[in-house]
Amino acid sequence: MAHIHIVDMPCGYGKSSRIVSSFDKREKYIAVVPYLSEVKRFISDAQEKSKMILTEPVSGSSNKSDHCEKLLRAGKSIATTHAMFYRLGTLATFSTGAARCVAFEPGTVPSVEVEHLLDGYNLIIDEVINPFELDQTVRSVDFDQDYLDMGLVEVHADGRVVPTPAWDLKYFQGSKTFSPALYEKAKSGGLYRLEEKLFVLTIPIELLLKPKSVTIYTYLSEGSLLLKFLRKVQQDRPGLFSLTVEYIGQAEEAAWREDVANALTVLSIPGLEEQLWNYTAQLKGIKKHSECASIGHELRKFKDGELEGVNLNSVMLTCARDLWHDNRSGQKPAAGRLAKHTRMFGRAVKEEDFDHETERYVDKWSTNGVRFVPNTTRGTNDHAGCTHAVYLYDQHPNPQLLTFLGMARNSQDAYQFCDAYALTELVQWLFRSAIRVGGLNSTGRQYKPRRRVTVYIPSQRMRNLLLNWLLSGKVNSGSVNPTGLLQTELLARVEGRPMPTYSECLEI
Repeated sequence: MAHIHIVDMPCGYGKSSRIVSSFDKREKYIAVVPYLSEVKRFISDAQEKSKMILTEPVSGSSNKSDHCEKLLRAGKSIATTHAMFYRLGTLATFSTGAARCVAFEPGTVPSVEVEHLLDGYNLIIDEVINPFELDQTVRSVDFDQDYLDMGLVEVHADGRVVPTPAWDLKYFQGSKTFSPALYEKAKSGGLYRLEEKLFVLTIPIELLLKPKSVTIYTYLSEGSLLLKFLRKVQQDRPGLFSLTVEYIGQAEEAAWREDVANALTVLSIPGLEEQLWNYTAQLKGIKKHSECASIGHELRKFKDGELEGVNLNSVMLTCARDLWHDNRSGQKPAAGRLAKHTRMFGRAVKEEDFDHETERYVDKWSTNGVRFVPNTTRGTNDHAGCTHAVYLYDQHPNPQLLTFLGMARNSQDAYQFCDAYALTELVQWLFRSAIRVGGLNSTGRQYKPRRRVTVYIPSQRMRNLLLNWLLSGKVNSGSVNPTGLLQTELLARVEGRPMPTYSECLEI
């Protein structure tokens, strides 16, 4: 039976150091990290700390996917990004051409297992990304006509879309008529149909079942859709895999949270508190010129007041991307319909950046204004110089996914999970900033004071979630009520208020 182990460890506490120090040269590994820059660092650190050689699949005489397959068939350990999940999930179903006898009793037929490509590998995933996303490969009506009606797929009771032998044959024949990318998502166990829409599981289930071991490093996993999904699969398909979650000690985590709270200031933006900040409300309620101008005016006042004298490039901000950017990622930045009213977007800046994969220089665009950091950003140190953060979000998971995961939309279970999900998303995003630099850690490095950061959150629900978690470690979007003198003093520091007087302390 496959076993999945989740290591729940605080951000910036030493997850990456633990991973690269744990490699055993006698074993084979697949290390999957969020970004290409992290791949380079992983390869270097693994060789330095464990004498382990990891190879990165690259585009050369063939594409990156084919190079990945060649490396795995050669038994090499690799390091790659989350973008390779579907290809790895498909490769997990490939046979090596070998078989082994796993049980034999005289007078009976031997039990034989076919070896798969990932059987001997230890899979390590650093940082969990949102496991579900809407698939845009084909329209729902085209999927019905071109895939379902032609017998290329079957849709199981749990929503899984599974390729039939007919589609297997077309894929291996190299047919481009039916999307090879969609096939890999389905074959890897990552394609689902929910209420007439196609969703993909960004970490395919086959990728989690075939390797020798699977270890996923993350933080606040109880608020992750992935853990909720894995527990649902366990319930629906008992015996498929076992699942364990490893946490650090309560006292250890409490000390770490207090260390974070002492370096963090959590404030609101009063002029934006009445605005709804969930994703749908942003796209529908900040649409007209007057709406964008009104909110933009409040952000200009905020910039000229709270951010006076602050280098805007040391400020990270998130909101619905369409409000801030008016073009695709990688193109010359253009201010979105909200950003153009804020005077915070800045001018486009172009730099030449060497692409190690293509071995040529490419244009890298940014701005000299605030740094837009998508709310789903994980596992990168690129924004660790940001000492101010603006969080224009009120996080909620997709309601269709709640139904799929077995939660009635207005149930207490759904409300509790929505709060846990929102807290996880906020903390993961916040720890892309300078708050991850210094502080308590498990690496054995000499202690250095944690860098101070101020975060501005106009949503009262999100502020309450963060403040209650800092004080108690609990998920609670209700009012913030400190218990005892120490929590009262800590809350005053976090909210940037004067410390309570002696007489006020006596009343607590």
